[in-house]
Order: sequence, then C-alpha cells, then structure tokens
Amino acid sequence: MDLRLGISGFLATLLLNFRAQAILWPDQHPQEEQMAIQIAVTLKSILINSFAVNAMGTYIVPVHEQMSPDEVHLANRVLDLSLSNMHLPMPVVLSQRTKSEVRLPTFCRVLFVTRMEQVISIASTWEENPLFLIVWLTPPSGRKLELMKKMSTVFRYFLHERYNINSVILVPAVLGVQAYHVWPYTPHNCASTTPVEVSLSDTTIRHLYPSRFRNLHGCPLTAIVWKIPPYMGVKWKKGMVSGLDGELLHILSNKMNFTLELMRNEPSDLIGGASYLNGTFTGPYKMLRERRANFTIGCASCTPERSAYLQSTDPYSQMAYVIVMKAPERYSIYEIMLFPFERYTWLALVLVYLLHRLLGVRRRLPGPFLAGWMLWIFVIRASYEASIFNFLHNSPGKPLPHTLEQMLGNGYRFITDHATFRMTLKLPDFRDRTTISKGQPVDVFDALLKERSQKIGAFTSRAFLAYHLTKKKKSRHRFVILAEKVVDNMLCIYFPKNSYFAWDLNKQLFKMRSFGLLQHFSERLAWSNMPTTSDAHGWSASIGGEEEDAATGFAESMGFILAAFNCWMGALGFSVLVFGLELLSRRRRWQRFADLMEGI
Repeated sequence: MDLRLGISGFLATLLLNFRAQAILWPDQHPQEEQMAIQIAVTLKSILINSFAVNAMGTYIVPVHEQMSPDEVHLANRVLDLSLSNMHLPMPVVLSQRTKSEVRLPTFCRVLFVTRMEQVISIASTWEENPLFLIVWLTPPSGRKLELMKKMSTVFRYFLHERYNINSVILVPAVLGVQAYHVWPYTPHNCASTTPVEVSLSDTTIRHLYPSRFRNLHGCPLTAIVWKIPPYMGVKWKKGMVSGLDGELLHILSNKMNFTLELMRNEPSDLIGGASYLNGTFTGPYKMLRERRANFTIGCASCTPERSAYLQSTDPYSQMAYVIVMKAPERYSIYEIMLFPFERYTWLALVLVYLLHRLLGVRRRLPGPFLAGWMLWIFVIRASYEASIFNFLHNSPGKPLPHTLEQMLGNGYRFITDHATFRMTLKLPDFRDRTTISKGQPVDVFDALLKERSQKIGAFTSRAFLAYHLTKKKKSRHRFVILAEKVVDNMLCIYFPKNSYFAWDLNKQLFKMRSFGLLQHFSERLAWSNMPTTSDAHGWSASIGGEEEDAATGFAESMGFILAAFNCWMGALGFSVLVFGLELLSRRRRWQRFADLMEGI
C-alpha cells in the first residue's frame, strides 16, 4: 500500500510539474523560462534596492520595433515576473515610445535589447542623461571576448557621445545573471571603456553606480582659464594658476588626483564670455558647447542662459556688485565762511535792511531797541564763530547720494569693465548711462580717479575693490561705496552638457564651503581697509586718513586765515570804492550821479 501511494505521489508531482510549465509559458522552452526568472529576480532586486529606496522614477522600454515575436514574449515575461505583486513607492512608466518628445519626470531608463546596437538607437532619441539599466535578453553565444567587445562599444558611446558613465548592462549566463559597468579612469588608461563585472550580491545604487572620480590616477583634465584678479592669475609658461579660484582649482586637483591642463580662452584677450537665451555663446562657453574642454572656472556667473545649455555646479561663492564713487570734494575756504549763511540768515539780513529803510537814516532809534540790537549782533557773531569752529572740527565733505535712485536723479554716469558690463544689460537703470573702461575689472578704479566729473561711479564688485586696495592701501580714502547694494551674483563652475564631472566636483565644493575654505582664501584681500559707505556718519572726517599730519593741518589753518584776510581786503576795497564814488558825486557837473548815490 505504501508503494502504491509513492507511485501515485510521483505521478501526481510529475503531472503538476508539466501542467505548471504549460500554464507558465507554453510557447517557450523551459531553459528560456529559467533565464527569464533569473533576469526578473535580479531586475526586481535592483528596482527595490536602488530605485525605489531613493524614490527615483523609472522609465521602462520593454519592446523595441526591431525585436522578433519570441523576443517580445521574453521581454514581457521578464516584466510580468519582476513587476507582479510589487508595490513600488515610485512612478514606473512602461512605454514603447522612445522619441525625445516624451517628457516624464523619471531618473532611470530600463532598456530591453537583444543586440547592443539597439542601445545606441534607443538612447540617441533622448536628450536627458539619466541612469541607464540595460537588460541584454539574448546575448550571442560564443567567446567572452566578443561579448566584452560589444559592451565596450556601448560604453564608448555613453562616455564620449553623451558624457554618461552611469550605465549598467545585465547579461544572462549559465550560472546566473552578470552585471557590468565601466571605470573610465584607471592607473593604465584615462579613457577606458573596458567592461568591469560588478557583483550582484549588493544591488544598492552606490554599488551599481559608484562614484568613479575620487581618484583620477593623475589623468589630465582641461580647464579654460583667463586672467581676472583676484579670482584667477595665470602663468602660461609654467602652467600654473593663482588667486581665489586658482587655489580652489589646486585643492580639487589634489583631492581628486588629476593633472591640470590649461587652455586659453578664444580670443585670448577676452575676459569670460557672453551668453544668450537662444544658445549663442562666446568665449569659454562656446568652447564647452563644442566639448573642447572639461570645464571652465574663473569668476563665472551663474546664469539661466548658461545652465540651459551647459552643466554647472551649485554656486560656490557669492559676490556683491556695488557702486564705488570718488570721495566727495571738500568745501573751499570761502564756502566754509559762507556756510552758516543759510536762507534764514539772508532773510534776517533783508529784514534788517528793510527796517533800517523804514525808520530812516537820520531818525535815532530808541534806547531799548538799540540795546536789543547790539545784543542780537553779539549773538549772531558768537553763533557764526561757533558754526565755523564746528565746521572745521568735523571737516565734512560735500554730501553724496545714498541710493541708486538718488544717483540717477542727480545725473550720475557709470563706468565699468567689459566683463562686468554684461551684468548691466539686465539692469534697465544703467542703459545709456554706462561706458566701458579698458583693461581688467580692477583697473576700473584708476579710470574712476582720472575722471574729471564728480558725478560718476564705478559699477564693480567688492572683491575687485578689496584686491585693488591690497595693492594701493593709501587710496582707501579716495573712494566711497554707495550705501545701497545693487545686486548679488553667484559663481559656478561650468562643464559641457551632461558632463559626468559636475556631480563629483559639486560634492567637493560643498565640503569646501562647509569647512570654510573659500572664506579662508578670501580673507587675503584687504576687507578691513574697505572704504566706508555714503551713509556713514562722520566718514568724511577720515579723509586723508594716515596721511593727515601737522603740516597738513597747519596749511589748512593758514588757508582759512588767508581767506579771511582776502575777504577783509575785499570788503575794505569795496568801502574805498564806495567812498571814492561819494567823492565823485560831490562834483557839481555830475548832478545825476549825485542823485543816484543819494538814493542808494
């Protein structure tokens, strides 16, 4: 009886097995079914551990028009097994459309192919450069060297044509599924496209798509640079850079272990370059669009025009654009003497004159009124002397505007350098008021001092002014910064579109900002010697600064005494002239002139 039960059980198990195979996939060979299961298990693990954990939307292209019906069945079978009974916390899009007009918020592309040529055909229709997971359903049987060569062709396309190294190829084999990616920078090759097998025991995103640029093994990277102190100084013969961005570049090259190759801007005398929304670029940005270099750095502004056509890091530094004016002119000695005579003083003098005319010249004033008059004269004299003393003690300069609106209302003009002038194109207030000064941005301050007009300001950056004052500290008192800041500007490092360097360099910049290295470099500038702003109280008392000495003070005092003597001589000369006219009016022949003098 036990034997019967054993035979019955064996037959039942055999029938169930055949029935299961017939139900599972009646049109395919059991060996292909086993391969589909292996691929599905691996794909499901990657979807869960890599994409779902990081909430990365996935775009799956299951069928290609070049596939045969059996290959289509195999792709659908893999999808059925990998996506069934799986609730992924991420958007998964299945579509046979591969054209670029399909715009979906996905960060991964899963491609099912039977030939490596199909990968290039599908990927070339996309402008985006996401993570690629390529499932090679039916790799050709033969030597492994042939398989490696075909995969190398795909990696070469992604590396050189799309600047993408984040691609993984799944290849089914006899013992299971194998995965391959690429390490472009090795100790023996700086552009390697040789497939490297990766273990599928760990299917996390950091294992399948690791950072490959922590060590570039001394491989050369090309940087487009130009001279723009204090951010970049270039010694072409030695191949060395200096300055704020130059120091940053040295740290990045040491941290990532790459050799820096400098490339001149085109044209070589151009500082930076222009960018427009229609994709028209000049200088380094045009060169990056043509993929003639790896990146550019050197006071490059973060703009939407450049970000639309190039790859960039996050802003690593901030620079404030301000308006620098010449220090105000001092009041002349004669202006100081007349300074207390405001409109109320002149009004009082007019009233006194009218009162004198009203009472008459010959009429004698009452005693109390005369005493009050003499007391009032004493108060006026004491007030005048106190005003002059207070004026000389504070030594004020002529008032300057505090805001950009006041500058525009007072008819100010502006000068700037060629590189900074591009910033003014976005500011309507500077149209038809700005002229370009030749040379570097730090040369604009010398051009400002050469201007004869006082109503002119330099549109520039605080960093340029600080660098200028490190070279010419004694010029600090000759400048004043407008109290109102005009605009802030961010600096970025730019790469060709979809460049794989941007992500790793951006992480290094974030660490440097977090540890304050960028701020440490900027402290080399003369920030403590910066001029005061136009709204600072008593700022003009510092005019002359350290140059103020006893000889200067004595000369100023003597100048005021000389001015008082000149005024006294002028008044005396006027009195003599009036006396002479009085004498001439006494002549009998000049009766009309006598009547005129009598009336006066």
